[in-house]
Amino acid sequence: MCRYIFTVFLSIVSLLCLTSANDKRILMSDPTYVAQELNHLQSELQQLQAKVSTQEQTIASQQSVITTLTSQGGKGVVYIRWGRMDCPEGNDNQLVYSGYAGGSWYDASGAAANALCMPPDPSWGPHMNATLTYPSYLYGAEYDEKAVFGMTDYNEDVPCAVCRNSAHSIINMVPGRTTCYPGWTEAYGGLLTSGYPKSHSANEFLCMDGNPQAIVGGGNTNDNGRLFYAVLAQCGSLPCPPYVNNKVLSCVVCMI
Repeated sequence: MCRYIFTVFLSIVSLLCLTSANDKRILMSDPTYVAQELNHLQSELQQLQAKVSTQEQTIASQQSVITTLTSQGGKGVVYIRWGRMDCPEGNDNQLVYSGYAGGSWYDASGAAANALCMPPDPSWGPHMNATLTYPSYLYGAEYDEKAVFGMTDYNEDVPCAVCRNSAHSIINMVPGRTTCYPGWTEAYGGLLTSGYPKSHSANEFLCMDGNPQAIVGGGNTNDNGRLFYAVLAQCGSLPCPPYVNNKVLSCVVCMI
């Protein structure tokens, strides 16, 4: 800091040397001018101190993140377990929250393709009572198959669980398999699901747990909403073999 002050002082002196001798004598002997220059230097020093303090805080924050990632081996993935209210036991799985599967209406032509895992404790923002001119809608979800999902009727509602795994860094859903490829660890496995092909809405393929649960207290009425259907293989562009026509496809979620 002292070196910076000395450098600025030399700059001022050099500037003064370029002025006339008379102007130089006036400036150097003017206490108001000297006070102004000192105040200017003090202001610059305060700005530099503020920048240094901000940089030190940023460095400390980054070091904290690095320390956390290092202690965890730099790993961690988050995934949704569809059809369950819990995460698989072992393999460093932790429950973030369990909630309700949701999405667009099953037959809406402008439906969103993806399903969501809605938390059980929503917090409402400042626009919760706003009147919308062109609203979109979000519904709960139901199993629309009985035997294959092990449900008593078509009215059972679908739960979900958001899980974090701290031992792995990559996760992938493999359709059409019941086991992971060598080197990968299974998170969970089950049935490949999607929407009904004659509906107008788009749907993504999701892996429903092989031992699905129903939301407690749900299933009293057929509310539809986002519907889950099992998926059959269709030969043609999909080669048979190895696939078999009209057979229910499995899935497995794998981590590495």
